[in-house]
Amino acid sequence: MSLRLRNPLNILRSHSIALDAGSGRTIITDPQSEVLLDEPTFIAIEYGTGSVIATGAEAKSYLGKAPERIQVIRPIQGGVIVDYDAAKALLSAFFKRIFLADGKRLKVCAVVSNGITDLEKRTFSDCCRAAGAAKVDIVDAPLAAAVGAGLDIREPKGRLLLGIGAGLAEASVLCLTDVIHSETARLGADVFHEAVAQHLASRYKVSIGENMAEQVAQQLAWAERPDEPRSMTLTGKYSGSGTPCALDLTDDDLEGAIDGPLDQLEALVRKTMDKTPAELVADIADTGLVLYGGGAQIHGLDTWLSARLSLRTRLAKDPFLVSVLGAASTLRPDLDFKKLLVK
Repeated sequence: MSLRLRNPLNILRSHSIALDAGSGRTIITDPQSEVLLDEPTFIAIEYGTGSVIATGAEAKSYLGKAPERIQVIRPIQGGVIVDYDAAKALLSAFFKRIFLADGKRLKVCAVVSNGITDLEKRTFSDCCRAAGAAKVDIVDAPLAAAVGAGLDIREPKGRLLLGIGAGLAEASVLCLTDVIHSETARLGADVFHEAVAQHLASRYKVSIGENMAEQVAQQLAWAERPDEPRSMTLTGKYSGSGTPCALDLTDDDLEGAIDGPLDQLEALVRKTMDKTPAELVADIADTGLVLYGGGAQIHGLDTWLSARLSLRTRLAKDPFLVSVLGAASTLRPDLDFKKLLVK
């Protein structure tokens, strides 16, 4: 009888993951950039007992519907952990969903915003360990996103990136594998959703929930009007009477809905460039602006920013994934990115 032994390197790789746990979604990949988990960063917990009722997409579906005994929590907001116990429970559930047998040997490379404090970064690292990770490395989101987007961050050339997540926007200038200057604002996809809900409430006197506001923003909101018309049916209630409503909406109904947040994004980028050395700004005139993050997928945002800033602007391929893909590159010795990204 012969024994078949596992290759120790394969064991190591199978338990190494890249983690991007943001306000809106948590994405986990393996070192080969295969997505192992992509779920909303939500957890539903029972009051009193603390028992976990649901996580991810199921927990998010409870928004506006859960009875008082169930609390639906977003434990990470604006790039930082706001409810440590809930974040630990959520990450633990996600880790166990991927590796049922042995979470203790899990090695994590986690993406965090460059703009948060060292204490907030340590809290994130500690939370991952408490959730079952044996070792945690931290990478700054702008650097990870640049690598994931295929930019050569080793060059002595200034590069400008704008990341728009669910709860945070971060404009960063990079050069020689470092963040030269970064500005953050509590401005992201959630702000777009809220602006859409307020716009519809003002225009049609309707009230909608968070999930419906998100759907409308994703399907109909725009910075530049689309060439092909789009439409969807909105469901909610009339504010005055409380009776149910179903409205057929088109792109025209969302005109001007997100003008406020768009102006704030432009101001954030301008503020970042204003505080950047002139030599690097001259480079940026050539390298342009790269957008990433889920909130960057608003229709026509790249074209709108390009016109407003007089900069060539492009949306990164797979903008949801570029940060976690950059983090995944640190898990592969053959790519030699760990010494560049991990602090």
